Amino acid sequence: MPRRVEARPFFRPALEEQRYLPECPRVIGGSLLWISIQYAADRPRGGINVLDLASRENVHHALPGRPGFFVETGEPGELLVGLERRLVLYDLNRRAVTQTLAHIPEDPRVIINDGIAIPGGAIFGTKHLGFSEPVAALYHYDHATRQVRELLGGQTCSNGKYLHDGLLVDIDSKPKTITEYRYDGALGALHPLRLIAPPEALPALPDGLRPMPGGQSAIVAYYNPGHVADGVAQEIRLSDGEVLTEFVLPGSPRVTCPEVWELDGATCVFFTTATEGMPPETRAIAPEAGTIFVAGLAP
Repeated sequence: MPRRVEARPFFRPALEEQRYLPECPRVIGGSLLWISIQYAADRPRGGINVLDLASRENVHHALPGRPGFFVETGEPGELLVGLERRLVLYDLNRRAVTQTLAHIPEDPRVIINDGIAIPGGAIFGTKHLGFSEPVAALYHYDHATRQVRELLGGQTCSNGKYLHDGLLVDIDSKPKTITEYRYDGALGALHPLRLIAPPEALPALPDGLRPMPGGQSAIVAYYNPGHVADGVAQEIRLSDGEVLTEFVLPGSPRVTCPEVWELDGATCVFFTTATEGMPPETRAIAPEAGTIFVAGLAP
């Protein structure tokens, strides 16, 4: 049986727009950075948040569009951001987009979604805005040439990713697949190997993913669109899909992404959650929707 860990609220955004669709939490220095993909169903713009872990004060950076992910570039205060259908550099100190690096093919049905940094660039995916058609794709971005190359098409909502030892673990949320691929960086090719876990075994739609220390397992956040009160995330062993730990998030069923952080030999996990599309009757039983949670794990 997997161990059970109950997460607790860490930060409750005061603004409803920052509770709508938080994603991509990452600890950088003494802050937890996370994105607001968009502010509301009828407000298709979002931004980057910088939450001080000590004071729990949040600074919001509005962006000219919907961000899907960000990663560090190695330059202080500079982030590479997937924004709508382009990759840009954003300067936190200047509070400005400073460069557009590359574009994906123009298609109003899709925007950039989750991504990760890799040596020399990034791997990222897109999502179908209607969450119903397999018109999204996985891409590789090469920073030296500033070129974007498609790795895999036919996805609906390309989400959490983890690259290790020549293997790419990638989530496509709509078909509920967590797939392992052999990644050929030289050829820019992906070769499907296996499903980490059968889709029917997953408790809800898999969303964000982060590896645990050591890389033998990963935490998967689950977005549950149903009328339920609590949220779930799981630590899954990558070799066989066994659930090692189940995290429960009381009062917030739409869990979007984890972030794993080590401090003084102990591991803790932050989770972003969302209110997106939640009807009033579900919001009434899920009062913590849109809250950032934290769970501690013993060393």
